[in-house]
Amino acid sequence: MATSLSPLEQDLSCPVCLEIFNDPVILPCSHSFCRKCLQRTWEKKLENNCPVCRSRPSEDHLSSNLALRNTCESYLQQKRVQDSDTQRCSLHFEMLSLFCVDDEKLVCTQCVSRDHQNHSFCSISKAASPRKEKLKTCLTNLEAKLEIFKKCKYISDQEATHIKRQAQNTETQIREEFEKLHQFLIEEEEATIAALKEEEEEKSQRIRKKIEELDEQIMEISSRATELNNILKKDALIVQDFKKASQRAQYKVPDPALESGALIDVAKHLGNLSCRVWKKMKNLCPYFPVVLDPNTANPSLSISADLSSVSPCSENLSLPDNPERINAYRGVLGSEGFSSGTHRWEVEVGNSEDWIIGVAVESIRRKEVCGALPDYGFFCIWRDADEISAGMSINSYETLMTKPTIRRIRVTLNLEKGQVTFTNPHCNKDLYSFDLTFTKKMYPYFNNDGKNSLKVLPALIRF
Repeated sequence: MATSLSPLEQDLSCPVCLEIFNDPVILPCSHSFCRKCLQRTWEKKLENNCPVCRSRPSEDHLSSNLALRNTCESYLQQKRVQDSDTQRCSLHFEMLSLFCVDDEKLVCTQCVSRDHQNHSFCSISKAASPRKEKLKTCLTNLEAKLEIFKKCKYISDQEATHIKRQAQNTETQIREEFEKLHQFLIEEEEATIAALKEEEEEKSQRIRKKIEELDEQIMEISSRATELNNILKKDALIVQDFKKASQRAQYKVPDPALESGALIDVAKHLGNLSCRVWKKMKNLCPYFPVVLDPNTANPSLSISADLSSVSPCSENLSLPDNPERINAYRGVLGSEGFSSGTHRWEVEVGNSEDWIIGVAVESIRRKEVCGALPDYGFFCIWRDADEISAGMSINSYETLMTKPTIRRIRVTLNLEKGQVTFTNPHCNKDLYSFDLTFTKKMYPYFNNDGKNSLKVLPALIRF
């Protein structure tokens, strides 16, 4: 490299090869080098020291300096664009003013009469036009992919914040539960919080890693988009670098996907917490046969601290749009699905006039509106004003009660018989039964469009 370097070129030069950085890596001491330069230097030495300050890194893993790499690439690209304005023929030293269609290269006027006789020629702008359109299409696709990655990162950022908030709220609720117990239960309390902390750390680490990966992909896509934008500014550069630019634009990394199970499993920590602890004391304790899963709750619903009741909110809660969450309707699922045995629970509906209660398969549509019908994976009864009904299909439903005074509904899910039955517990009279035509795992389902809460009632279990 020439000795007269600009201050910017000096900052972007590798201390080993004195050239502009190529695939730069950064050491813990903050010095950067070309990856190959550093590897070759270390191969010649017994110890892997920094060539500048001689400090020894704690590990030999080389971390890419993405910011420096992108800066160098942008600088070189800009320099090439500037140089292209005065680009001359390497043989005749004349300005490259024409495009040879046969050889697909830029030529000067002397090239036309000597090395390209009987070839077809056109202006550079004419040759650039169709290539520009193709590169614009590539850029559009690249920008669309960039938006997908940005949206995924936005939701991941929301999940990271929500994980923190969930962990804090869950810890507070755990402590409140344990305050009701005797002193000898303190060890159980700390063990439960430790499990929560471990899950918080594991899931926070996982989401941080995902965000870092998304950042890298976004940076890479942005770099390619910037490169294409720079190329598109100069027709000569478009023609000259068309193939390389087209290849760079074909970014074939799969689109990111949000993973289920990213949030804190609140139900695991809080569900039936008192029951699990008091079980060790061989005494009676309240037990909720169904624990609501707040990670599935519509943002317009509020789940109680003990995860047993669901109430409408005056304003939507700020919650991440995780894959498990029901967005299209005011529903929430139980935290545990059932695939065998018989399970029953009672729901206090009070005087609410707008609710849906029953069971649903895990694969229900959560992001688009659908009816609470067997065709969509729901087996439910509902109240709408003065009627309680059950639906078999979109055009077929049965009115079970008019002007009902019923305040509780018992749901019995018998998977051995393939049946779910709804009962009035006050008189033990069955209201309706569905025959299940498949053996998928079933989840308790609650939909609250009314003004009052729906509450799963505790059952007394003797251990």
